[in-house]
Amino acid sequence: MQKNSWIWIAVVWFFVVRVSEYYALRTDLGYQLTWEGSFRYTVVELGFWLIMTPVMARWAEKFGLERPALVKNVAVLLLLNVATELLYSSYRVKLHHFVYPDFALHSFWRQSQTYLIDNSVIVAGFFWAIVGIHHAIKAARKSQQREQELVKAQLEMLKGQLQPHFLFNTLNSISWLMREDVEAADNMMTSLGELLRTTLSVSASEEVPLRRELNMLELYLVIERARFQDRLRVLVNADPETLDCNVPCLLLQPIVENAVRHGISRLDRPGSVEVRAARVGAELSISILDDGPGITAESTWREGIGLANTRARLEKHYGEMQSLRYTNRNEGGLIVEIRLPLRLHIADEENGDGSRLREIANLNR
Repeated sequence: MQKNSWIWIAVVWFFVVRVSEYYALRTDLGYQLTWEGSFRYTVVELGFWLIMTPVMARWAEKFGLERPALVKNVAVLLLLNVATELLYSSYRVKLHHFVYPDFALHSFWRQSQTYLIDNSVIVAGFFWAIVGIHHAIKAARKSQQREQELVKAQLEMLKGQLQPHFLFNTLNSISWLMREDVEAADNMMTSLGELLRTTLSVSASEEVPLRRELNMLELYLVIERARFQDRLRVLVNADPETLDCNVPCLLLQPIVENAVRHGISRLDRPGSVEVRAARVGAELSISILDDGPGITAESTWREGIGLANTRARLEKHYGEMQSLRYTNRNEGGLIVEIRLPLRLHIADEENGDGSRLREIANLNR
């Protein structure tokens, strides 16, 4: 049981014991409350229930209220409820003089019967409350786990849509390049294999440090540079403090691909794409800028698979704590800005074959 759980259990039982003491001593018995009397009563009651709470939670876990063993397990829990009441009455008799030094103690059996009769309903209520709370927590955890598994499956589906989309475009580029430069096409195939091996080794639901994401982006850019050669210039400017921030795997590649495909490829001059990363308060800000034609009123530009899937993945990962916006730049071109909650990655990341990833932040080409 976690430390925080014990703290909350102790706080709840302390509150319950204090209320119980007031009604048991002052209301029912007319006993004058004192600091010493309150301390004795609290220690005895709190001690019993703090010890028994994890025991009863274990019983609730072992004898679950699910079919097909529902009837059998309820019967077992009823017997354990009776056993708890007998244990409680015996426990209180043994400590009777400690709690009530001014009250006479009858014989053990007679006093046990008194405690058993007076407290049976209360003890039973506590017993079944603990069983019910345990099952409610268990059901909530199962529901949360199912939701997480659903989100993971949806993220994997989105990643599965991205990879064939990217692969189709890259194979088209290789086909085009084979007629112009066989060696360059061969190098592109090698880079494509390395990129696919890297991306396939990471789950779509997994977050990776920005430095690793930039490294995977560089593998993609090797392919695009082979196609565009001097027509494509890429700048990566990431503040050093952002390199250990977590981002979803394959966050940047589809957006940069979109900038190259819909921006740079439509120019009759060399074009550039810039990736920026900076910390803004408690958020990580990532911007992808290009100097292409942007979105014009006459254009048929629409949000394609890359941007749409990236938006959906961000919503699955972070809910309302993220944003993805794009707009035309004043100087021409398009800017896509992503805001994420700032999450630092502690452990060193390695790629599939165990070799260290290169840091390419603050790299200008």
